[in-house]
Amino acid sequence: MLELDFEKREMQNLSSASSVGLKPVLRARYASPLDVGNDLVARLSPPSRHSLLERCEPVRLTARQVLQERRLPMQHAYFIESGAASLTTRAGDCPPVEIHTLGRKDFVGVPLVLGMRVSPHRCTVHVPGNALRIETEALIGLIKADREIEKLLLRYVQATLIHSSQLVACNSRHNLPQRLARWLLVARDRIGGNEIALTHKCMAQALGVRRAGITTTVGDMEASGLIRRSRGRIVIVDESRLEEASCTCFRVIRSAHESSLAGPIALRVAHP
Repeated sequence: MLELDFEKREMQNLSSASSVGLKPVLRARYASPLDVGNDLVARLSPPSRHSLLERCEPVRLTARQVLQERRLPMQHAYFIESGAASLTTRAGDCPPVEIHTLGRKDFVGVPLVLGMRVSPHRCTVHVPGNALRIETEALIGLIKADREIEKLLLRYVQATLIHSSQLVACNSRHNLPQRLARWLLVARDRIGGNEIALTHKCMAQALGVRRAGITTTVGDMEASGLIRRSRGRIVIVDESRLEEASCTCFRVIRSAHESSLAGPIALRVAHP
């Protein structure tokens, strides 16, 4: 009952993103892969990219907006172009724990690729930004009709599986300073910059630890010259030393993403 009550309260934050553009202009706006903010969309060939963009609309992502809710049908999928979101799960009445930090390299809608329409996890925006939104039925139709899009998203699913399994090992074997350094580096990759606008509370949730532990560790990192903190944000000052302070899990996660998506995607079958 406590879990259901919590979800009812959380669902009050669920809102649709506001459209800031029209579908017909997207093909011209994203004529080159360099114009696309999302790494997955940029990897597609022009025909597949145009086919996807014709079914998308650009939307603004706002803080605390819920993009997908656990145990509810998914209405849309999102290709994030900027900002950051958190994919979380729950264990009974305990606070939610993050299982994936999502940003410009990511896609919100993995269950749809696997033939499911209900999400087992909640996805919440932490850092405002922009995304390309596509309706569920439109995406499912594209996956069935376009082999290139299907294969790209399946490769992305593989990368997320490696990511998730590495986090299990990391959280059970490495100390908090190593894990926080790893998390900051992953967040930097997802956001695309060294300034991370997230609170200690968000970081504590992501790592499944008490907020006091995050405050102490962040203070130690700042004293060592690795980061600089201000209210509601962390700035990475010395990236190379932060990588040294991190466990090897960061490199495993980054390599998994690149190796899973590298190389030519399967030939396209058709473009509706």
